[in-house]
Amino acid sequence: MSNEPTTLGHHWIVDLHGCPADLLDDHDLIRSRLKETTERYGLSLLKIVSNQFEPQGVTAVGLLAESHLSIHTWPEHGYAAVDIFTCGSDQNLQAACQFIANSLQANESTVLQLQRGVLTTDGPRKITANQITLDELSS
Repeated sequence: MSNEPTTLGHHWIVDLHGCPADLLDDHDLIRSRLKETTERYGLSLLKIVSNQFEPQGVTAVGLLAESHLSIHTWPEHGYAAVDIFTCGSDQNLQAACQFIANSLQANESTVLQLQRGVLTTDGPRKITANQITLDELSS
């Protein structure tokens, strides 16, 4: 029996900094980018729920057949928090994160990659993590 772990889920947590406030406060744009991300990168969108906050900020959550994709914005700080969790392959997650970062014109990004539900034949279930920037992924 192999000692290679099986990962049940891939969870990418992305912080985007230096985004223009007008983009982060555009409810329709955030919803549109969430939908376009799922279409471009092979994620199965079931439903989007979103809210425009007062005086500013947007939250949009896409329920996926594979799990979820969310975008939360703080225009006053030029900051967006993106969360993608999928029980499928992680092969398109880098491109999906980069697309969202580019769409929101982020100057800086940090990614925490979590492998959730890592099962091993000789040990307990665990979470593994790796923190990088999207630029490091591209090189």
